[in-house]
Amino acid sequence: MNISQDNTVKFFLSTEDGTIIYAHPMLPQEDFPVGSPIFAMPDQGEQELDTTLVIKDEQHGVFDLYRLDNRYFKGIIGILRKDRVRENAIGQLEEEHRDLKAIFESSHDGIVVADGTGLFVRINNSYQQITGIAKENIIGSTAAEIVKKGIVSDSGTLEVLKTGQPYTIHQTFRSGRQSVVTSTPIFDENNNIFRVVTNVRDMTEINRLREELAQSKEKLDEYTKILETLTAEQKLAHSLVFRSRKMSIVTDAALKFAKVDAPLLIGGESGVGKEVIADLVYKNSSRSNARFLKINCGAIPENLLESELFGYVGGAFTGAKRDGVAGLFETAHGGTVLLDEIGELPLALQVKLLRFVQQREFYRVGGKKLIQVDVRIIAATNRDLQEMVSQKLFRSDLFYRLNVLKITIPPLRERAEDIIPLANFFLEKYNKKYSLKKRISGEVYRILTNYTWVGNVRELENLVERLVVICERDEITGEYLPEELRKTVAGAPPVIIPGESSQKTYKEAKEEFEKEFFRQAIAKYKTSRRVAEQLAVDHSTVVKKAAKYELSLSQKPG
Repeated sequence: MNISQDNTVKFFLSTEDGTIIYAHPMLPQEDFPVGSPIFAMPDQGEQELDTTLVIKDEQHGVFDLYRLDNRYFKGIIGILRKDRVRENAIGQLEEEHRDLKAIFESSHDGIVVADGTGLFVRINNSYQQITGIAKENIIGSTAAEIVKKGIVSDSGTLEVLKTGQPYTIHQTFRSGRQSVVTSTPIFDENNNIFRVVTNVRDMTEINRLREELAQSKEKLDEYTKILETLTAEQKLAHSLVFRSRKMSIVTDAALKFAKVDAPLLIGGESGVGKEVIADLVYKNSSRSNARFLKINCGAIPENLLESELFGYVGGAFTGAKRDGVAGLFETAHGGTVLLDEIGELPLALQVKLLRFVQQREFYRVGGKKLIQVDVRIIAATNRDLQEMVSQKLFRSDLFYRLNVLKITIPPLRERAEDIIPLANFFLEKYNKKYSLKKRISGEVYRILTNYTWVGNVRELENLVERLVVICERDEITGEYLPEELRKTVAGAPPVIIPGESSQKTYKEAKEEFEKEFFRQAIAKYKTSRRVAEQLAVDHSTVVKKAAKYELSLSQKPG
């Protein structure tokens, strides 16, 4: 066994009762005399020898004792550990102990450890900070005792010792901090619980951050809505020109209805801008990146309209393409379809359209394959569909399916404050188109404002383009206006400016203006109710003014 002096294994042998029968020559013989008991070594005292034992001698070092019982030897062998190995082992254990202690104490979560009986044996500083419970009130006490004393209201350690399963509870401690407490069992090699580790996570700060996050989200949602509104207003600036409250209500409804996919019905007289509102809805919808297809139901012959909408298969009719053609709905899959002048749709075709609106499915003309598509329907009409239903000219079931959402655009004559902004918009448009710099005179502005626009915005646009083209001067004056508009000039009351030659006082001029003002309003709107609504005055005011100036009011709507 003596490979070298440094590597020599120093050992001794003894009988079963611990009497030394041999000592290695390199062990001092006076300290290990044959016939002496092992436990006479310093600091050992009397003790029983188990299968293995470690004994320590201050002079010689640490001995590992092993009991042997075989055919070669029956007794005890004691092997002296090398000092270097011993020091390394002790150093490693001390380093691991320092690491574990540092980790244990550096945790932001509170940690408390109990043994298999529920006795608390270790606690970190975070536990004291979170719970407000001093270490001396925990260490050396059992879980049952601290519950009984009211130090804590509930104990996860007790629950783990009962069930053998991890246990989590929510607790608010005397410190006021809200915490999530999780107790976890640790088992030994015999599957018995020998430790219960309880982790206490402080949720007070997390809950505060969660509340702040919720508040930030609310603000973000609010800012998002504001941004969407500003974006929508920017889009409106490029597509819609208005100043009236009535059109503001219309555009607000359009932006609101753009967020859903339900069918939308847009009503209003011809030329009021139904297609412009449909464009606004489409551009602000979730389908704005998909196709937006439009068809005028009144501009296509009845025998061709069905194939235009639903498509056809090869050979469906004379002249049909051999491979067939996809219709409007199939082509617009995922997008939006505008059915303009829906009131002109034939009754026979309304049945097929009804099924499509309800179920988003159809057959091509001459086909047997059911086709399903996803499109949003926007319908527009200048007719009174409700009246057409009562006259059996339009199917009631289709009307109610299309009338889920409705926008009615008022005629231009009912929103006179929009006339001048529109006229300026079209003036700029056609000046740019024809590379001109025309301007409109004050006289023409007054005439345009007082004219009853039967053709609505479309008529105004056509007129402005005509004036820009035919006017030979930079300023567009009344002489270039059509005859019907010049008649408006003749019918308008003159503006009276009092001066030295005037025979009227301010009061007389004011009354004359007021009389003419109400005379024109009553002539146009007939009833006191409608006059009051259009002039934004009380109904009683209209009645009094009519009586004062002897103006006749209609009893029924005109």
